[in-house]
Amino acid sequence: MLALDSLVTDLIFQQSAQIDQQTLIDALGGLDVARQRKLLDPDMLDPRMEMELSPSMPFRRRGERRLLIIDDSQPLREDPQEPLVAVDLRPARDALIAMCEALPVRLGRLFALGAWGDAVLVAREARDLRAICLLAWALDPTVDIDGKRRASQLSKQEFEAKIMAYEKRLDELDDQAILAATVGLNVERRGELIVVDVLAADGTWDQRRSLAMEQQLAAMERFSLIPGAPASPRVEAARPAAASSGAAPARGRAEATTPEAPKPEAPPPPEPVGPPLTTAEIAGAVVIVFPAERFDLDVAAALGKRDWDQVIRAGDAFPGAIRDRIQRDGAGWVAPLEFLSEVFVDGKPLSRPTFEAGARAASGGVRELEVHFPRFGPVMLLDVPGKGRFVSSLRDHTEAVVALVAR
Repeated sequence: MLALDSLVTDLIFQQSAQIDQQTLIDALGGLDVARQRKLLDPDMLDPRMEMELSPSMPFRRRGERRLLIIDDSQPLREDPQEPLVAVDLRPARDALIAMCEALPVRLGRLFALGAWGDAVLVAREARDLRAICLLAWALDPTVDIDGKRRASQLSKQEFEAKIMAYEKRLDELDDQAILAATVGLNVERRGELIVVDVLAADGTWDQRRSLAMEQQLAAMERFSLIPGAPASPRVEAARPAAASSGAAPARGRAEATTPEAPKPEAPPPPEPVGPPLTTAEIAGAVVIVFPAERFDLDVAAALGKRDWDQVIRAGDAFPGAIRDRIQRDGAGWVAPLEFLSEVFVDGKPLSRPTFEAGARAASGGVRELEVHFPRFGPVMLLDVPGKGRFVSSLRDHTEAVVALVAR
């Protein structure tokens, strides 16, 4: 069994790389250290297991092997929902860099098992940094080929077209343009390696900064209209031209210059599509009720990190007292579920036969099953007659959640 919130060192090797066992052990820090770690080869498992743990397709090419090195001696946090990992990860970062230097690694990562986002990324090309950060776009069924979020899921043809455009998108920016867009990240070169991390000076990791790293390296705002076409260069404000050398200005009078025109303010970002959120109260806690249009993998990730500013928008008419309670104490949530395969059981997408075999009967014909929701964690799946299927973080309050969605 793998313990959630364990520290994971992820190595994706170069195509057809030959991996010497002794070199790997030495890179890990010796045989004693290697014995204290769990080594997981995802290719030896059902491919759907990798999709649950940490997807790598379509980033990985044919013939590229992957190894997950898991330190499950103790979880990183007492509460896995706490966004701050108050552990000094600098030794783990340095060990990752050393392994990437000693082994034929294409990409190295440092993250927490079961949690969204990376603390450290190491690659030989900035293109690969962008490629791994664009996986969220490629695999999200509600974001189209141009990076725009839809109110409903893409059709099969649209989703396949987006996957086909994944490699083309990587040709739109060169390494210099990718790294030039990073702001507030720790970026350094170690020989041929590029190291990017979001660790604080003391080595702690605020997972909310991982979102900024993903967004900056993915650079979806610079997608070309035609996938694969070179992106337009960033336009810098031009400085006023120097004065002509013809006539000198009159003595005692300042030389006239043309003032630089003020830059127009950027328009505010558009509000997310969909109706506003509502709230209720169950067992003394605030519960956020999501309509289908307002719930997706990005929202689930924000809920998992308690990043309430990414969940609640200005149009959600929450009283100030409710907003304060959510920021202080957190909140539970409930949302409709369209497809059973959106959740996982035992590392595999849930199917109808698996649900029928494992679901427990509750009052009123309701059936319930504990499942895993990607980017969030354990949730309760409820099949409510006449209302549909729902997932909720309130796993111990089935009757109250059913009463809420049955209104």
